[in-house]
Amino acid sequence: MDSRLSKQIQCSVCLGDFVDPVSLLCDHTFCRQCISNHSQSSRGLRLCPECRRPYTMWDLRSNRVLRNMVDAVREHLSEQQSLRDRGASAAGTDRTTTGPVLESEMLLCPEHDERLKLFCETDQQLVCLICRDGDNHQGHKFKPVDEAAGPKKEMLREPLSFLSKENKELEELIKKQTTEITKTEEKSKQLSAQISAQFEEMHKFLREKEQKVKALLEKEEKAVVETMQKNKIEIEEKLNRGREEEAVLHSVLETDRPDGFLQWWIETGLDLVEGMRETGSETLEFKSSLKGLSILPDSLFLGPYETHLQFFVWREMLGSIKPVPDRNVISDCHDPYLRVSSDGRSVTRTAKKGLFYRQRDYRPLARTHKTFQSGQHYWEVDVGEKRDWSVGVDEGCISNTNKDIRLQLKHSQGYCVKENGTESDKELSVKPRRIGLYLDCDRRQVCFYNADDMTLLHSSVYPSSTPYSLSLSPGVYLQDRNADPLTVCWN
Repeated sequence: MDSRLSKQIQCSVCLGDFVDPVSLLCDHTFCRQCISNHSQSSRGLRLCPECRRPYTMWDLRSNRVLRNMVDAVREHLSEQQSLRDRGASAAGTDRTTTGPVLESEMLLCPEHDERLKLFCETDQQLVCLICRDGDNHQGHKFKPVDEAAGPKKEMLREPLSFLSKENKELEELIKKQTTEITKTEEKSKQLSAQISAQFEEMHKFLREKEQKVKALLEKEEKAVVETMQKNKIEIEEKLNRGREEEAVLHSVLETDRPDGFLQWWIETGLDLVEGMRETGSETLEFKSSLKGLSILPDSLFLGPYETHLQFFVWREMLGSIKPVPDRNVISDCHDPYLRVSSDGRSVTRTAKKGLFYRQRDYRPLARTHKTFQSGQHYWEVDVGEKRDWSVGVDEGCISNTNKDIRLQLKHSQGYCVKENGTESDKELSVKPRRIGLYLDCDRRQVCFYNADDMTLLHSSVYPSSTPYSLSLSPGVYLQDRNADPLTVCWN
């Protein structure tokens, strides 16, 4: 009863007792503050929290009857709780357990103060002899308490056995769960130590790499600044000589002794002036000390360590990764001797001997769809164990010029670098299985790396700002011995 009463005075929003209740036109009631908060949080149309019927703030009506009822129910519930507390306190002084009194003194009938010797089978309750003869139990079946208790105890044996078995299984489950908890905690400690150790290794690697990159920066700075300092000293020396000669000329021009001036002119002045003139010049122009001098601009640059530091260090730290490039990276440029994979990432030499069966060393080129004219770009190309291939950049499919820079492996002569149509041999200490190509359009620089350990294989610069594209050749046809594809595995 109490629980049903308490639910009747409960707000469905805050689940607490109504405070200053207000009702909507749909007759649903809420605390004034709850419905106000709900209205403020609603975007657009306000809907009743219970029936979702639209309402406005003008629809709110104070429910004084419910407010008075809430106060009355609270008072009633408080009184009931006080009675229960007093009853529990009194019972606690006479009982030592919260369960039924099984071993206390004999029970007495509360109505007749007689011992309860009988059990009414009809009403399922204990009665005394006077109750048995009363009107309330006319025609009922009775048994002595001893006789009635026996079957009831037998009925408890099966659930007791069930509970005993259940409790043992629960205890076993608790033990197993405790063991698993312990295992988890121990494993967590081990993993924490393992994580710390592995991160320490990475931190150590990064610290060492940081020192190496900074040392490289200092070396580059020293070389660049040293060259600029030499140029500065040369300019300063010419400036000092010019200032000395300027001071001499000022002093002789200001002298008021003509004889002394002429004596200086004869001994020094004429030679000084003639020495300042251009040799063999008919216009008698003076030689400029500025001739041949220039300002050396800032040329300090660390290559990919400046623009792609995190990626290059990450590649060195991880050793190898297998990222997936965008689809449709490369095109066959409509060359029948090329076959590009369906995902546009790999290119293979078709089984033909050469262009119109005449050029045995024909090396067809596939290229990226896009060209690049600004920014920095990086690709990795898997060459594997191919015997003949080339990786580089050029001006694209429609260009007829020889403006290309590429690293090649020719089955007949080994590695070489081709720059703008000119080839030069290249010795590599390790055979790379993956080539990294770094294109810096802003500085017009191309670098080739062994992507397995990020060793620099070759770097080159190009003079023009022409847009370039990545170009790949799967090499010449070698009777199916060079059939493996070239695959762009990072871009």
